[in-house]
Amino acid sequence: MKRRFMLLVCGFLILTLLLPFQAAAAEAGSAVVAESSNSGVTMVAAGRFHSLALKEDGTVWAWGNSFTLGNGTPYSSATPVQAKDLDSVTAVAAGGDHSLALKSDGTVWAWGENEYGVLGEDPSRTSWRLTPVQVQGLSSVVAISASFTHNLALKSDGTVWAWGMNNAGQLGNGTTSDIYTSFYTPSQVQGLDSVTAVAAGPGISLAVKSDGTLWAWGGTVGDGTTDRHSTPVQVQGLSSVVSFDAGDSRFVVKSDGTVWAWGWNGYGQLGDGTTTTRYTPVQLQQLGSVAAFAADEWHSLAIKSDGTVWEWGCNSKGSECYESDIHTTPVQVQDLSSAVDIAAGFEHSLAVKSDGTVWAWGNNGSGQLGDAARNYHSTPVQVLGLGESSPNTPEAPKWPEGDVLTATDPTYNSVQLNWQPATDDTGVYKYFVYKDNALLAALDGDMNSYEVKGLSPNSSYLFSLVAIDAYDNQSVKKEVTVTTAAYTAPGSFQLSDSKNYSYGGSNYEFLLYYGYISSSGQELSGSWSPPEGFHGVVKVSMVSPEGEDYDLSLETVGEGNRLPEDTTLLTGGTEYSAAEVPGGYRAEWRVKGHTGNDFSPDKKVFVYVSIKYDNH
Repeated sequence: MKRRFMLLVCGFLILTLLLPFQAAAAEAGSAVVAESSNSGVTMVAAGRFHSLALKEDGTVWAWGNSFTLGNGTPYSSATPVQAKDLDSVTAVAAGGDHSLALKSDGTVWAWGENEYGVLGEDPSRTSWRLTPVQVQGLSSVVAISASFTHNLALKSDGTVWAWGMNNAGQLGNGTTSDIYTSFYTPSQVQGLDSVTAVAAGPGISLAVKSDGTLWAWGGTVGDGTTDRHSTPVQVQGLSSVVSFDAGDSRFVVKSDGTVWAWGWNGYGQLGDGTTTTRYTPVQLQQLGSVAAFAADEWHSLAIKSDGTVWEWGCNSKGSECYESDIHTTPVQVQDLSSAVDIAAGFEHSLAVKSDGTVWAWGNNGSGQLGDAARNYHSTPVQVLGLGESSPNTPEAPKWPEGDVLTATDPTYNSVQLNWQPATDDTGVYKYFVYKDNALLAALDGDMNSYEVKGLSPNSSYLFSLVAIDAYDNQSVKKEVTVTTAAYTAPGSFQLSDSKNYSYGGSNYEFLLYYGYISSSGQELSGSWSPPEGFHGVVKVSMVSPEGEDYDLSLETVGEGNRLPEDTTLLTGGTEYSAAEVPGGYRAEWRVKGHTGNDFSPDKKVFVYVSIKYDNH
């Protein structure tokens, strides 16, 4: 996750705070793939499994994991889509599964997962936002930064404001709390003024003041201990700071060009040639001429003044980090030059080149590399649909004459699409398949058929096909309309998408289900039980289809007890409930029509389940 700082606010703060130094660096309704534009990318940010890009025209584009894209849909996308209702944006930041945008009017906007209230809303009432909402209580903001579980905002008066999780005191409000308590209203960090830049990391916050001193609060603040500090303390031994970032490791560049770091180093993230955790800043002799850092949990990046990018730490290909994946000293990223911005996600990395194009490498299971595929890449690949086209770009792919796209074998929930191959001077790189103008699949250029599944019975769909070459030139669309067969859907939920990960000793699961209430009185149900020896918290949200009124119920069941939980009615036909599930119990959720007339055999009802469990 990229923390945005120095360069973004440098010009503004020079005028307003009279800084004595200059920072060296900073930090669609439909899911139709981004088309080429003359507006290049100026900034990128990387979350856990999603990515962001800010264009020169002030629009924000996102790709990767479901629920994080801000385009009004809960679906993932392996190519960039535009975040809705955002313009005049000057900075972006990506947390774990949420995103922030700063507009030129000084307001902050947020979308994605709302765990710990990172969207600025009560998480007991709002689980996620599919489109940006304004963070209340903030104005005159000039810089933003996001971590997995908390955010920072810097105002034009030099004060810092924070919201989210506060287990290590990272909000700087003089208190600490357990991991189940959130502070969703931004509050001012105590005892801090004249700040020029901020960075949020896992359980820590950093700020530089106009005198070049560095201040930290939260855990592992560089004082030689692991003590938690709920108000800012000055990091000793560091002055004239011009650039910095915070992941599990913290990095600082001083005005004399020296580089300093401290923090967890289990995977070599410090880059000092060891895997020894450092509790006070140490100088990194292996790095020089650094313009900016990007740090995350497992790996770190740096841009040098010559535009090259260097990385170290764990270059993981999945959820585990093996010894063969670890680099304890910086290595140059191959096939990448002229970089002007970087971002480090959980298992992927991003870079912007001086020509406005975006490049990505690492894990790609959620499409976070933006190359229309979901394959791991050890070297950078260009994100499709962003940046300016080459003046020597070949012509777009062309279709043969006749019926290019046809549909065969329609069933109640599937259809087979077939097409004649397109031709191109450089070869067809990908085929994009759209359903009702929303991107459905990105296929290799040697494919000529695709089976569409998960359709609704007795429904009409418009399918489209676009051919793309290696230069991101797109052919004209070919279209075909298909009507599925009638069928009464079964009374059970189907799993649409799922994600899981572990962090801080806890395990997390995110599940998206859909189903149909096809007759009066029908009920859909699902359940979850913690593994033996574990207990957890289950949060369930249900979105009624348009024109229908469905009810959600949640119960904790075990040892002969059946304990109903309260359900909250939210806007847009959404209902929400949550339950603590002790060991030996299970959570059961049910959805049914509010009245006997509330059912529809061809309208999906979605249920989103967020689970956290541990054995603490």
